[in-house]
Amino acid sequence: MIFAAGIIGIVLIALSSIGSSDKAKETAKSAQNAQPDVQADEFKDKVTAELENILQKIDGVGECSVMLSVEGTAEYVFAENIDKTQEYASGGSNEHYRSEIVMIDSGSNQALVTKTLRPKINGVVVVCRGGGNVTIKERVIKAVSAALDLPYGKICVEGKTN
Repeated sequence: MIFAAGIIGIVLIALSSIGSSDKAKETAKSAQNAQPDVQADEFKDKVTAELENILQKIDGVGECSVMLSVEGTAEYVFAENIDKTQEYASGGSNEHYRSEIVMIDSGSNQALVTKTLRPKINGVVVVCRGGGNVTIKERVIKAVSAALDLPYGKICVEGKTN
């Protein structure tokens, strides 16, 4: 009788921790999906503005417009507590893992973000006054490649019409 009550107690504890872990994961997913498009657009706008600003300072470039090709949205990596238990038996050993998303405050529904991954930039188009000049075009391509770590083939520079 006492043994059965002990088993029932262990099962109830296990079920309560599973429910709270699922709730934490749902909270983390909702936080991740809350505004990814807004943040991706803000990232794209910020990089575009920074590129336009720096490229216009290069001698001969003149006024320019930049368009970015971006893939995906911002992704978040959340802090997790991972518990590992190992059971040894005559037939071998079993490992059990339990993970739980770390929350900012105990009563909060916000998960602790450890890293934010930015969207991937696939390509850049630059239209500038000096873009028709081969030397200026090469300097713009080198600058964009260095700033964004993109290969030359993913950068297009064209001359701007009046």
